[in-house]
Amino acid sequence: MKYYIKVAIEHFGFGLMIPISIAWKLQSGLSVGQAAFTESLILLTTALFEVPAGFIADKISNKRSLLIGAMFQAAATIFLAVGNSLTMFVIAAVLSGTGWAFSTGADEAYVHDDLLKDKRQYQRTFANITIVDEAATVIGMAFSSLLLFVVDDLRWPLVVAAALLAVHACYVQFGLPHSRRGVMNAEPIHMTWHSVRKALHQTVPLLPLLIALALIYESGRILWQPHMENIGLSVASFGLVFALYKGAAIVGSILARHKDFGLRDLLVAFPVMLITLVSFGLDQKVVSIVALTIFLATENYFRVYMSTILNRIITGQRAAMLSLASSTRNILGGGLVWAAGAVATRSIQLALIILALAKLPAVAYLLYTHYRVRIHKDVPLDEPASI
Repeated sequence: MKYYIKVAIEHFGFGLMIPISIAWKLQSGLSVGQAAFTESLILLTTALFEVPAGFIADKISNKRSLLIGAMFQAAATIFLAVGNSLTMFVIAAVLSGTGWAFSTGADEAYVHDDLLKDKRQYQRTFANITIVDEAATVIGMAFSSLLLFVVDDLRWPLVVAAALLAVHACYVQFGLPHSRRGVMNAEPIHMTWHSVRKALHQTVPLLPLLIALALIYESGRILWQPHMENIGLSVASFGLVFALYKGAAIVGSILARHKDFGLRDLLVAFPVMLITLVSFGLDQKVVSIVALTIFLATENYFRVYMSTILNRIITGQRAAMLSLASSTRNILGGGLVWAAGAVATRSIQLALIILALAKLPAVAYLLYTHYRVRIHKDVPLDEPASI
């Protein structure tokens, strides 16, 4: 329950920002390309610091890594709220990316290693956490719209979000139980060549799988708010519309909570993701909203599937290994976001089509891997899979 409270506070704050963060940057004078650059910088900064942050988490404990990440995220939101130039938004992006670096691997590792005694409960627990995450985000998004209807100033949701993320950092410190492993104060925090080589030895054979997951996971979020403005939706309504989207994401999490992830299910899910992503770029309001709603339900289904795969494969140095996996996603995601922003200056629809086409070989590879290895059936949770 304490971890659910942590997730709720954090994602309520994120929910306040998500619907208006790009619109805020555009209103502050940035172009779509510049806004895309700052978003890609978040991903690239995360990728740069994620691997050392994962090793640090394995040394100082997952909880302390989560605290560092929470503090960086709170600082990033403050810079975002006061930002009025590209420089300020770049600083906010670097701080946010560093925060994600310390949180990403440690987050799932904390749940898997520190909260759960029965590792077979991970899939259900992760799905439950995702549901709380999405529900809190929905409330934050709706509150963002309500706040804008009252004050009509995009800065205010960001100010409230910064305050909530500061509270979140305090809760991580004083509310969460300590990591079971404790803090190894006697050991210096460093990455030895042996530890790096060991992690790389486990990771390199998985790179094709990690790349496939990264390509499928990138959904072109940088394009959503500009497109919604282009089809006539007001910025003040974004919070309510995004709340609808997140409601669909909750449905996806619920569907995945006890799912066995059969090949037949994936053969249906992946085409739906591709078709709806492209359909979102059409100029019709109803078609765009319905398409993205369906896409997000399917995406969250895939998100639980992806996390289940990774945690079944990884058996040691979990925070570091999850960070390596996330780093792969962020490097590719950063490149895709930058490219999508560049193409979107001409056509958002074309950018979405290119993004969907980039996913096709990744989907084919993942379906092949799923069929060949049968990760969901043949590999126990406490044994590595050979991909």
